[in-house]
Amino acid sequence: MKINKKMSALICGALMAITSVSFATVRADQVTLGDLQPGMKVSQVKDIYGEPHQTEGDKWIYRGFYIEVNDRHSRVEEIVTEDGGFATADGIIVGMSEEALNKAYGKADKLEVDSYDVKEYEYYSSDRKYKMEFKVRNGIITKIKCEEND
Repeated sequence: MKINKKMSALICGALMAITSVSFATVRADQVTLGDLQPGMKVSQVKDIYGEPHQTEGDKWIYRGFYIEVNDRHSRVEEIVTEDGGFATADGIIVGMSEEALNKAYGKADKLEVDSYDVKEYEYYSSDRKYKMEFKVRNGIITKIKCEEND
């Protein structure tokens, strides 16, 4: 009988641990910015936006956004914008309110606030392969980054 009680306690504890881990409801295909997604081929970026206006090492700079490229695999590792012209798959852009962000994605997987009251919201895809970060200052989104999650 003692074995059954111990086994029950272990199973109950395991279930509680599993249910306490929460993952975002963001699908991998939602982690996009404009027509771009982390992991896509660099050739696809060039097909859509042409050659970059400037490069700084692995950073390719376009008007309104830049990408970090993994030259070894010719893949996009991250996409970043501080411009209101590029939306996520759910229509969130720089310049929108923190309230719109929370309404679109819900509770962040991680939220950090620095000493200047700048908030950084992080959302992970359900497979944990991708991440979206939003910087918010004074209640307004100032930067969006979509990247592969290391």
